[in-house]
Amino acid sequence: MANAETILCPENKQIDQLIDQAISLNSNGKSKEALRLLQKANGLAKSVGCEKGELNTIQNIMLVYSQLYDYKKALIISNQVRDLAVHQKNYKILSTLYCTRATLYENLGLYDESLKEYEAALKYAELISETDKRHYQMSFVYYNMTPYFQGRSDKKVLYYLGKSRTEILKVSDNSKDVPLKKKVDMLIYVNMNLGIHYRDSKNKERNVKLSEFYFTEALKQLDLVKGEINPDTEIDLYQALQEFYQMKKDYRKAIEYGENMLALEKSNSMPYNRRVGYMVLAKSYLGIGDNVTSQKYLDLFSKLNDSINSVEKQAVEAPVKKMISDTKINGEKKIKSIAVISSVTLILITGGMLIYRRRSHKIIHKKYEDLIAKIHRENEINKIEPASEKNNKSNEIKSSITITDETVKVLLLKLEKFETSKKYLRKDLSLTWMANSLATNPKYLSEVIKTYKNHNFTSYINELRINYIIKNLYENPIYREYKIAYLAEECGYVTPRVFVNAFKQQTGFTPSYFVEQLKVSG
Repeated sequence: MANAETILCPENKQIDQLIDQAISLNSNGKSKEALRLLQKANGLAKSVGCEKGELNTIQNIMLVYSQLYDYKKALIISNQVRDLAVHQKNYKILSTLYCTRATLYENLGLYDESLKEYEAALKYAELISETDKRHYQMSFVYYNMTPYFQGRSDKKVLYYLGKSRTEILKVSDNSKDVPLKKKVDMLIYVNMNLGIHYRDSKNKERNVKLSEFYFTEALKQLDLVKGEINPDTEIDLYQALQEFYQMKKDYRKAIEYGENMLALEKSNSMPYNRRVGYMVLAKSYLGIGDNVTSQKYLDLFSKLNDSINSVEKQAVEAPVKKMISDTKINGEKKIKSIAVISSVTLILITGGMLIYRRRSHKIIHKKYEDLIAKIHRENEINKIEPASEKNNKSNEIKSSITITDETVKVLLLKLEKFETSKKYLRKDLSLTWMANSLATNPKYLSEVIKTYKNHNFTSYINELRINYIIKNLYENPIYREYKIAYLAEECGYVTPRVFVNAFKQQTGFTPSYFVEQLKVSG
């Protein structure tokens, strides 16, 4: 939530007190109580004509609704924030507001509207009169635009990260408007994410030397304000370095940064960072031949992973457990904000600290969890019931006017063999080719697929292909490192676009999102 400035309303100091109390309540998961106090503070601000107090309370009300996943309500309230900020000519608040609106639209799946909001945020940032504030805010907006292009255009990700870096470097180290630690915090994140971008094996621009250069630059900035920087920033940077040096097989450096990260994490409770740290340390100690320590971290990883999965399950079954949701949001502030979906959350509206945007909204994540649950169920069924028995149950003969029962039986057996042989992965597959391959005619084949598979030919093949790639991604982690183009080709699609559309149509989310969630869950 947005913090109240010092004495927002001299006419009634109770307004500031109510806002502070609301912020405290909301941080402890008491959103309803926080809303009541904010509404009361807003009424008082109106009664004494304190526009700053009114603006601050409305901002916070908007952000509480955003945190409660009521994005539409938050957008409606954001219009009041906009009108008040325009009246006060507060361009900084307007710029940050439009960044928040961009996130809300993206969470609703309205990506074109999201991009327009970012462009508006940039326009207002350019109107800020104080030079250092203007450069900082422009850097802030550029940085938060980059996740929008993740998965859409690597060039634009790199372009906007570069623009963000250029703007933040223009901020004076001795600025009266932007504290040095605030500048450094932003610069560390920008350099760190440039390092991640160049490290990522999925990017065409991959360049390990450039990656190390930007990581080194981030470390230099950290040394400038040692002890004053936000602990989350330091934890994220150490984890990025840990993963980088593990990738380079410089295991001792990976261990050094991993242990440093865990030491800091102890007092900051970031379980998602800790989980990654345990796994990378297990691999790194194995790399130097220390099997005992490697096993220790592997055991710690397994216990924490089970705990996180259990908490996530409870959070889905009982979303009222707000503390779980908050822990997840805070924990997912990892350094993969460019490669992974992160979020501009509640603190974004103040512009005081950069937080990652969470690309996926609750509905999409629920679809992902439903798919994982389905995979688990099918795996359990497969252990108990042979595939042949399941097929016999589902392939009970239904009477047909045009096809004899015997012909249907033969065709169903052939379809079973076709599915087992994975011939559906052929790129040149067509109804005619398949009919010839199964020694039947297209009309019979089409009718059997429609009657017994509940699909037309195209959707039947799409389902087989998407289920095939889902199974491989879920069971074989190496598949998660492949590019979308490779995955498309692997399961029989001529172009990545057709593959992505088919995947999204069947699951409700993109293959990139599925891969990212699998990586996060280990």
